Amino acid sequence: MTLPTVSIVVPSFQQARFLDEALGSLLQQRDQIHELIVMDGGSTDGSKEIIEQHQSAFTHWQSEKDDGQAGAIINGFERASGDILAWVNSDDALLPGAVRSMREAFASNPQSGMIEGNTVIIDQDSMVIRCDRRAGPSHTWARFGYMRVHQPSTFFRRSLYEQVGGIDRSMHCTMDTDLWYKMLPTANALRLNRYIGVHRIHTDAKGENEAWKAKYAEERMILDERYPHYRNNPIHHQLGRIAYYTTQFFNGRASNAKRDTKSMTERTLAESVDLNLLDR
Repeated sequence: MTLPTVSIVVPSFQQARFLDEALGSLLQQRDQIHELIVMDGGSTDGSKEIIEQHQSAFTHWQSEKDDGQAGAIINGFERASGDILAWVNSDDALLPGAVRSMREAFASNPQSGMIEGNTVIIDQDSMVIRCDRRAGPSHTWARFGYMRVHQPSTFFRRSLYEQVGGIDRSMHCTMDTDLWYKMLPTANALRLNRYIGVHRIHTDAKGENEAWKAKYAEERMILDERYPHYRNNPIHHQLGRIAYYTTQFFNGRASNAKRDTKSMTERTLAESVDLNLLDR
């Protein structure tokens, strides 16, 4: 079976304390990555020096002022030629074997344009907070108000990305949600029952930072206007919430996530990987 090629972009800005772990998670599986592109926005916190330590492994890297995270990802993807695209933020990471698993999943499902795996949530000290086994991206679930896709665990075909017009450069907080909404109607999206990505929660993250909350609220209003069929039907949303949690209970995803969380909390991410808890 011929596996598709994967190009990964790492947008980076002022997160040196997490960057080495993010890059290390990719370099460990560099043989599975066709192109690894690092786009730093001109960091002054030591990020550039960390990138330079590994520069021989990158297809391209730069450290210069840009117009934000969305622009960095867009510019990186414009350099990419892989069949499959993904981005890994400099405070997130991929789990061992993730890229190979995604390549195999896309090869086995040629009709699918978007695949999401399970996600491990960690804190600023790389301690596991919880494990998440969501339903996965779905046009139907989105129509009923459920659209929670973990970006670090999501890969998509370059052809689909280009077909929908790619990331909106003007979005600074919800560029991923906007992209998922554009992709879902034709993506034939799938869920991969394997832990793929690592999402880090910390005080400087956009979702946790007070300074970004007004911007998030502004962009959510834009999403409401752009995608009313997904976002503006409260009755559908109530029905969807009931249906979602019912299916999570009966298919075992909720209980399995709780089991995994219990096994991994109070351990570092590295300890969890070493114990092979992530392959269950």
